[in-house]
Amino acid sequence: MHNLIVGTGPAAAAAILALADDPSERITVVDIGERLADDTAAAVERMSALQPAQWAVADRELVSVQPRALAGSALPEKRAYGSNHMFVDRGQQRGLVMPERGNQAAVSGAVGGFSTVWGAQIMPFSRATFDRWPFGWDEIEPHYRAVLAEVPLAAEEDDYAEHFPLLSARGPLPPVSGRTADVLDRYRRHRSVIRAKGIVVGKARLAFSANSCMRCGLCMTGCPYSLIYSARQTIDRFVSTGRVRHISRVLVTSVDQPVGGTPSITCTDLTDGHEVRLEADRVFVGAGGLGTTRIALNSLSAPPRELEFQESQQFLIPFVSRRSAGDPRAQHDFTLNQFNLLLKDDDAAYTTSQVHCYPYNPAIAAALPGWLPSRLSGAVLGRATAALGYLPSWRSPQLRVELRSRRAGALPDIAVRVADPRPAMFSSVLRRLSALGPWIDLHPILPMARLSGPGKSYHFGATFAHGDRSDVLGRIGGFRNVHLIDGSVLPSVPSTTFTLTVMANAHRIVSESRHV
Repeated sequence: MHNLIVGTGPAAAAAILALADDPSERITVVDIGERLADDTAAAVERMSALQPAQWAVADRELVSVQPRALAGSALPEKRAYGSNHMFVDRGQQRGLVMPERGNQAAVSGAVGGFSTVWGAQIMPFSRATFDRWPFGWDEIEPHYRAVLAEVPLAAEEDDYAEHFPLLSARGPLPPVSGRTADVLDRYRRHRSVIRAKGIVVGKARLAFSANSCMRCGLCMTGCPYSLIYSARQTIDRFVSTGRVRHISRVLVTSVDQPVGGTPSITCTDLTDGHEVRLEADRVFVGAGGLGTTRIALNSLSAPPRELEFQESQQFLIPFVSRRSAGDPRAQHDFTLNQFNLLLKDDDAAYTTSQVHCYPYNPAIAAALPGWLPSRLSGAVLGRATAALGYLPSWRSPQLRVELRSRRAGALPDIAVRVADPRPAMFSSVLRRLSALGPWIDLHPILPMARLSGPGKSYHFGATFAHGDRSDVLGRIGGFRNVHLIDGSVLPSVPSTTFTLTVMANAHRIVSESRHV
């Protein structure tokens, strides 16, 4: 059986995992194939073989470039090892119109997709989420576990496990910063009061090999030891063993399956522009929420002119503490998300807002333009915490995808539109964070709280949601052996982390498709 997988992001990696155990399953992945430049990749390889104290200054400077500010954006654009290759447009973004302040690079052409530059937060959706989906927790839990057999999980048992089981943690986080330790200690001392407010505080859950962490401070710009998981690692591992064939430098524009016929994809060869058609027994489309949406709209004989588009909206908020935890620049902490705040609107943790809190580091400081002056004392920096928060899609601005035109040999032109740009829940979240502040010495600076523009969270999809425009195997338009497998088919997007569920659902779709 020949399987063709479109994309090399997290959904595609999970699809490979669902197929690779059976030698009778042939696997081909196709994508645009952007990677680090050779000189940067060589620098990373040199650094990975050395202790941080042995790194060449030029190599460290090359791979630790900080995020770049973007006009009109609350957040700068991250870099991975100094590179922006995951944002480069090779045709996958042309014809995609986002609203003002929206994400202008919402579809990645990189091997690994946006997992090459993500924050590594990883946890399942709550059980209550699946009470409203066409399949329940019991059906997806085995696929969460299967994915976590591949993806390293650094996490610890705490109150979060009531709603978000650990499933398969491989070890604890590295030692946390003084600020994180203080917040967690205050939560333990005032737990009953804080829990009565519908708030849970817990350590971060991260997709990285924490036991090998060198605490070099480069987590947010690219770990030289590749300890932070990227779908690229899975793709490259299976390609290197010959288990997977990788066709790169192609842009997939449509899929097709005649009644009773063989599925196929149509692509543009990016080296010379000629059209390529590839056939397979099954096609799995995992080009990202908006990338897959455009391919699907181009493939249907009578596509809808408008689609619902759900996003878990992101917001940025700085906190200040009365007590300083010391100059963070003199400390050697890992700089990923260290602790989370979960604000629940119900006992089952269905409607929530989650806030990821980070210790000070230059990349996070760059995400707070105008907040941290260039010269501040260590004591002041030791009082600062930056956070990225999320709202559930059903309490975020409602978005629509409008199909504008289709052209032969190209992706269709679409526009994303937004209504009610400031959701009421955001004000409620800010009030609750303010009330929480005295109990954990973490006080939000409310005038500096900012909602990110559409698509900036990268937690979006639901255009062809299961039970609505696709069946539970992600099939649309009568195609029997063509499956959408990424965020485009999620029925909703909670405020909690996104990637693990995308991967688990892709694994479920591919696993079950082998038996129909």
